Amino acid sequence: MAIRRIRVFPDPILRKKCRVVRRVDDKVRELASDMIEILDAAGGIGLAANQVGALQRVVTIHLPGDEDAIVLVNPEIRDTEGEREIIEGCLSFPGYEGMVKRSVTVKARWLDENGSKMKVTAEDLFAQALEHEVDHLNGILYVDHLLAHEKLAAAGTHVEEGEPHMHDVELEVRADHSDDSSEPEESDIEVVHTTIKFSDLYSESSVDQMEYDLRRAGYVIDPQSADGHDHIESDDPHLDGGVLLDSGHTP
Repeated sequence: MAIRRIRVFPDPILRKKCRVVRRVDDKVRELASDMIEILDAAGGIGLAANQVGALQRVVTIHLPGDEDAIVLVNPEIRDTEGEREIIEGCLSFPGYEGMVKRSVTVKARWLDENGSKMKVTAEDLFAQALEHEVDHLNGILYVDHLLAHEKLAAAGTHVEEGEPHMHDVELEVRADHSDDSSEPEESDIEVVHTTIKFSDLYSESSVDQMEYDLRRAGYVIDPQSADGHDHIESDDPHLDGGVLLDSGHTP
């Protein structure tokens, strides 16, 4: 495992805009390789360089079902179409998720790890990942897109807001070993239990600080709230609206 930890809210580097990569060299490829290792260990879909402490415009994305992750250097979203509401999470907010608005279709371009120009028209999860990670490179977090009156909730459980999450996530993977496309017999299903150790990827103190600051900023319901609805409003102006991509850009 590369010696890099995932930075979590409210680490100030998450609000910094990453610098353009002038040349795709071995140092950039080494950073990308470390990011892929961390991304896969965390079981995530996307990771931006500032999430591991590097202010460079580098992103890694590993979509479920794809054999390999892809590296995006200087990714840029050229156009978007449509709008949809979707549950989203982030490796810099481990254990939480929230409802946000994302585009249906995204047109993007970038350089790969060899410096070759790439472009794509993406939909569904790929489009969502592109928007999420390019936001990261510009200091924008997905909590900036939370729908009005929505709060973060424990990831994957849809439990009442304010219930604590686990730092180690237990997963059940079901592998189908049947030979045809018909409904598999129970004997054909192999169930594998595994645990993602967040302690290997995060500092425990940083996660504890994240939980405190999320409540303080009003992103989650304070578990000490008597009626389950009161929360402390943020006194940090940087948490209201996020960072604009550039002048004239509409998030």
